Amino acid sequence: MWGVPKQEIIQVADEQQADLIVVGSHGRHGLELLLGSTANAILHHANCDVIAVRLRDA
Repeated sequence: MWGVPKQEIIQVADEQQADLIVVGSHGRHGLELLLGSTANAILHHANCDVIAVRLRDA
């Protein structure tokens, strides 16, 4: 699958009639830094619930 990740994730979630999308977050401060641009776009444009899970730095 090719395309813009945020658009593809939302499209697949719609096609599959998903109830929830789980995305990773960076765990930094501020909404944009916390989620990143892809996760932030998914959060604002998805037609289902979205949960962000904090990723630990390796």
